[in-house]
Order: sequence, then structure tokens, then C-alpha cells
Amino acid sequence: MFRQHAATETAFLDHIVALRALARPHLGTAGDRQAAIALLQSVLSAEIACVLRYTLLSVSEPALRNPALGAEFQAQANDERAHMRQAAARIIALGGTPDFAPPPATAIPATEAAFSAQVDENLRGEQAIIAHYRDLLTHFAPHDAATTALLEEIIADEEHHSSDMTDLLNTGIG
Repeated sequence: MFRQHAATETAFLDHIVALRALARPHLGTAGDRQAAIALLQSVLSAEIACVLRYTLLSVSEPALRNPALGAEFQAQANDERAHMRQAAARIIALGGTPDFAPPPATAIPATEAAFSAQVDENLRGEQAIIAHYRDLLTHFAPHDAATTALLEEIIADEEHHSSDMTDLLNTGIG
């Protein structure tokens, strides 16, 4: 009823790919504060999408039937929320204003999709996020130690999430 547009099977991944495309023109602009803020905004936007997605999955039917599964997705949502706050704080430190606009409703999973398909999309989304953050890391490393450290920390968490998704898929969920 509240959903105006049906989500596609790859809506989350499509959202991450679009964020990467929007950020790409800002790469290679070392020392440009506005470019740095725009790049960090792509991090904030990705993390907001992850918070919403993982929170929804934590209360999905399979997660409600399996409290350990629900707890896993809630823990991941909490990690993503921490990343979101860190990115927002860094944007503020650089003199910007974080944009907390949620992603389009089409980036949130359709609850009708098979749970295993949603987890598979999470895995592919995490992999795309890691690739994006590595691009950002390459950009920031030569001139911004604080953002570099932040991205390294977030990448480590995202790699752990990716491993968790692989483990869930290997157990034959959904």
C-alpha cells in the first residue's frame, strides 16, 4: 500500500551501482573539499540503504521464524548505522551538511522475493560497496588520513558482512 513502485530483484545492487556512477566524476580531484564531501555522501547514501535493507530483513518472515537469523541481520543493520554516523561526522568535519534522504523505495527489497535471492543480492551489493569504497580509498589515501582510516575500518566490516552473506547462502537458507 505504501510502496509506490515495485522493487526489482536487483534494486539494491542497482542503487549501489548508481551511487558509484554519481561519485566517479569526483574521483581524482585531490584537495577539493566539495568533491570529498560528495564522495563521502555516496558512502552515507549506501549505508542508509543498507540500514533500511538489513532492518527489513531482520523482521522478515524467515528471520522471525529463526531468531538467530533475525539477530544477524539486526547486527549488520547496527554496523551499517555506525558507518552511516561516521560518514556523516566526516562530512560535517569537512564543512558539509550530510544528506540523510532515504534511497528510493525501489532500492528496498520486495518482501515477496525469495529470502535466498535477497541474501544473494545483499552479497552482490556488499561486493559492489567494497569495490566502491576501495576506489574511494585510493582517492583519499594520498591526502586525507582521517577519511582513509574511516574507509579502511568500514571496508573491513563490509568484508565481514560479505563473508556472512556467503555463509548464509552456503547453509541453504530461504
